[in-house]
Amino acid sequence: MESARAAHKVERVTITFTPTGDERSFPHVPSTFSAVDRSYQWRRLDQMNYMLVPRKISNTEVQVDIFLNPQRKGKISAKEIEKVVQGIVKEKMHTEWKGLKLIGMSRPSFAKPPHKAIVRGTIEEILGSSL
Repeated sequence: MESARAAHKVERVTITFTPTGDERSFPHVPSTFSAVDRSYQWRRLDQMNYMLVPRKISNTEVQVDIFLNPQRKGKISAKEIEKVVQGIVKEKMHTEWKGLKLIGMSRPSFAKPPHKAIVRGTIEEILGSSL
């Protein structure tokens, strides 16, 4: 994560979910956190790299920031970004993100992705509570 990628801005979309039951019904909060490197990692889908970073976790709402870094030259449209985000959500909803229901997505905006390693390991420790 110390590459040149962290120095420039990428697109960010905030996705909001609601749990379909109590907090024990969703075992995995959407994230690309690596316990080995103790930081968030980039994953690849088609022509985009993406990173999932939890923003808010409660018993009524889960918010996740998706950072997108296009791997092609030129400008990318908001429609293309929304299409990629919808593809990621659609793919993961039936496998890894069971127990969560999609409520909405924000419009894409420029942002800097997290680039420092997390000192504390688990999401529960980062947010200061247990799931």
